[in-house]
Amino acid sequence: MAGKKTEASDGDARIFENRPSSLDELTHAEMLALYRESTDTLRFVKHLQWWTIGSTLLTFGALIGIARMVDGNREFVDTLMWIVILLSMTVIFTLAIYQFWQHTESVKIEEISRHMSTLFVRVRRLKSAKEANIHRYLLLAFMSFAIVLGAIVTSAGLEQMLLATGR
Repeated sequence: MAGKKTEASDGDARIFENRPSSLDELTHAEMLALYRESTDTLRFVKHLQWWTIGSTLLTFGALIGIARMVDGNREFVDTLMWIVILLSMTVIFTLAIYQFWQHTESVKIEEISRHMSTLFVRVRRLKSAKEANIHRYLLLAFMSFAIVLGAIVTSAGLEQMLLATGR
C-alpha cells in the first residue's frame, strides 16, 4: 500500500492517501526553486526587520551620546528630537512594508503548495494562514512598540541632559 497510511485519531482509523504532484518533472523543479526562493526571501525579510529594530535603537543611543559629547543647547537637542520622531515614523513605515513583502511571499508559497503532493499540502497546513497572519501582525505591533518606546526613552534622555546642563 505505497502512498497510503492508516492513522488513529480519537480512536477512529482514517486512510490517508498521498497523491503526488501532477506537475511534470521540469515544472515541479521550477516550483521547488520558486518555493526555496520565497522561503529564503521570507527569512531575509525577517532578518531585515530585526536588524532595522536593533540598528534604530542603537542610533537612538548614539543620538543621546552625541548630545552629551557636544554639550548641546536647546536648539541642537530640539533638532535631535525631530530626528528621533522622523526616524521612528520612517522605521515603522518600513516595518509595515516588510510585512507586506512577507505577505506577498506567503501568497506565492501558498500558490506553489497547491500544486504539490497531498502530503506536502497537509504538512504546510499544520499552521493555518490565519494563525501565521496573527503572529506576523502581533510581531509588527511589538516591533512598532519597541521603536516608540525607544523614541520616548531617547526624548527623555535628551531632556534630562538639558536639565542637567541647565540649558
